[in-house]
Amino acid sequence: MQEKELIERLVEAEQRSKSNTKRIDEVEAEVKENRELTVAVKEIATEMKHLREEQTDMNKRLKKIEEKPSKNWDNLKWIIVTRNCNYSFGFFSWKIGVVERK
Repeated sequence: MQEKELIERLVEAEQRSKSNTKRIDEVEAEVKENRELTVAVKEIATEMKHLREEQTDMNKRLKKIEEKPSKNWDNLKWIIVTRNCNYSFGFFSWKIGVVERK
């Protein structure tokens, strides 16, 4: 009887061992998948960081390009205002006799 019990216990232990081995293999596979997923997420985050930096640079360059016509227009307006002031000043100076017309 004692031998029979030992054999039964041994069989149960072997069955548990096989079951535990299977569970350990499954857990190891999940850990490997999680590790691969973590690496992939890290790579995506790095790429997103680089894309954000590139987009920031592109936004700065675009802003400069957009501002250039505005600056040109502002300069043109000031040139026209200055020219008109000079003509007006010259005309009034001529009218009151400060400047002689040639």
